[in-house]
Order: sequence, then C-alpha cells, then structure tokens
Amino acid sequence: MNTYNMYMIETLSNMHVGSGDTHFGIVDNLIQRSPVTNVPVIHSSGLKGSLREYFAEPILNADEIRDLFGADVAEGSREKSNQFINSPGHLIFFEANMLTLPLRSNQNVYYDCTSEEILMDYLKSMKDFVKHDLIYDDIKNWLKTMDFNSHDFYYFNGDMGVEIEDFINGIKYSSTIPENVKKFLYDYCKIDVAKLAVFNSSIFSSICKDSIPVVARNFIKPDGTSGNLFYEEVLPRKTKLYFILGYDSYLNHPNKATLKTKYETEFNKSGNIYQFGANYSIGYGFSKTEKII
Repeated sequence: MNTYNMYMIETLSNMHVGSGDTHFGIVDNLIQRSPVTNVPVIHSSGLKGSLREYFAEPILNADEIRDLFGADVAEGSREKSNQFINSPGHLIFFEANMLTLPLRSNQNVYYDCTSEEILMDYLKSMKDFVKHDLIYDDIKNWLKTMDFNSHDFYYFNGDMGVEIEDFINGIKYSSTIPENVKKFLYDYCKIDVAKLAVFNSSIFSSICKDSIPVVARNFIKPDGTSGNLFYEEVLPRKTKLYFILGYDSYLNHPNKATLKTKYETEFNKSGNIYQFGANYSIGYGFSKTEKII
C-alpha cells in the first residue's frame, strides 16, 4: 500500500521553472502552467530532480539515492551489463500546484490571492490522498455562500475600498469566515485570512495567464560584453504551492526502516531551503518546504 503526505512550498525569492515555450514578441521564457486553467505549476520531474540533487551525498549515499529516486540511465554501462540501468525509485512525486499568488494592494503590502476552484482542488487532494477530510463539507459550504456570479472576489478583513493590483475595478465584497474554517486555513494552508482574497475562478485564471511578473535580463556574451535583453516570467516571493509526495510498500519493509527514517527526518526538518527551477546562481527558486499532513 502506498503512503502519501502533503507538503507546502513557499518561495523565498523569484522562481522560474521554465516551460520551454516562448510568447513571441512579448516574453521569451514562460513558466510552467496547467494547460487547462493557466495556473502555474511545477511538474513532478522538476521537483524530483531538485530534491534528488539536494539529498545527494553526504546526506544519502548512492545506493540510498537509487532506492528513493531511481537509477540514472547514465549510471549503466553496456560493457558491464549489456544494458543500461534504468529502474524506478520508490518515492512517488506529484506536480506542485499553486495555492496562492501574492498581489499588491492598497490596504496590505500584498494579498494572498486564490480562487474557489483552487481551494476545492486542494481539499480534494487532501481528502483523496492523505485521507484527511477535516471540515471538508464546512469549507465546501462556506465557498458556496460566495456569489461569484455577481462578485469578482471576496476579502475578509473588513476594510472598505480594497484594491488589488491587476484587478483594480473588480466587484468585491467583504465577508466573514467561520472560526473553524479560519483555523483550517491557518493550520493547513498557512494563510492569514486578513490577507486572503478569493477570486472567481475564470478571473483568477486570467490573472495567472496575463499578470505573472516579467523580469528583464541581460544576455552576456562569451567575451563578457552585453548582449540583447530578454524577458522571462517568474513566480514572485511569497507564492505558495502544494504537492503530494508518496512512497510505496518497499520503504515499509523492516530492512528499509533505517533509510525511511533517515529520509523522513531530513525532509521534514524545519528550516531546510531547497532550490527549484533555473537561475540558481542569481538567487532564483530558493524556497522553504513544510509538511502539512
């Protein structure tokens, strides 16, 4: 039987996990997105590669890395075995989905912005994979009370005249949150409701498509001279994403108890900083990861 846990990523610096696509004439390097909703994601292969690099020796030895992450094709040798080594690992990586995007406001430095669809997907993932349905129906019913047919977004701190960057003239409504829902959002989503804004899903999808920050960078030629400017999208600092990480029954075998404990102790240690995506040398992608459940 597989075991699953849920983790939260909070970006400590701009992050660029590239899609390999370009938007000709506007942005050179785009970030990864869901093809359905336009909401930013980090593909599971990117998560796996970053974490494999982090756990490399001296944290885990080569055999432990192969057990957890699988054998790299490059480790094989046709001379030795007539075939390349290519075995899967026993960790199971799911893509990281965005939970909140920070957008500047006239009332707070920024609001943690999300949509009712993103919150419901988060709850469903929690219920389906980690079998945790704490107040699932209460939150579902709370979201149903929001009339997104006549309001574009809701906020919950009571201030009048809230304006959010990239959506200044939206139809908004200040609402209240039941105490049990407020506690859930703080404990399991790391969200302070005083800085929360919940958008209509289609509007938030448009914000994620058209209003992700774009940074201008300068290409340096091999001879050290300045080349052309290029532009790339980044997820800004304070973005929150979540992902599921599982492992199969192999790690529950008594012979693997030491490896399982070693891996879980290191990965669940508070204060670890991981780097995801490109541009490590200029400080992009540095993030903290925390186990939610």
